[in-house]
Amino acid sequence: MNVGFNPGGFGFGGPQGFMSTQDFSKELKNQTNEDLIKALGDPKLSPMAKELIGKELEERMNAKGAEGAGGAEGGGGEGEGDDLKKLLKKLQDGTISSEEMKKLAGMLGVDVAKLEAVKGKGEGGPEGEADITGG
Repeated sequence: MNVGFNPGGFGFGGPQGFMSTQDFSKELKNQTNEDLIKALGDPKLSPMAKELIGKELEERMNAKGAEGAGGAEGGGGEGEGDDLKKLLKKLQDGTISSEEMKKLAGMLGVDVAKLEAVKGKGEGGPEGEADITGG
């Protein structure tokens, strides 16, 4: 079942494409992690929408960690949230390593292939398009 999710519609512009921050956040809760990762690769996605998607993924990971920890590891969730933010940023920038990609895939419960499809598509613009793989 695929629910129509159009993250590009998030914004404060056109009368038909308008979606409030609160509505957008509610809509994110109905999406799978794969859908959210795919949305991060949308070049039309606003920086605010990217931030909200990142927060939603972080909340999900923290909730999952709290369920599984059972108090044995204490406050490990905060460090993982920081890792998630850093890895998502690297994914969007296209600077994520294959090991980091595997770690992020494990954290989010998605295939590495799904992350590869989004890699480097988050920033856009001339700097985001630059090839930085040279020597």
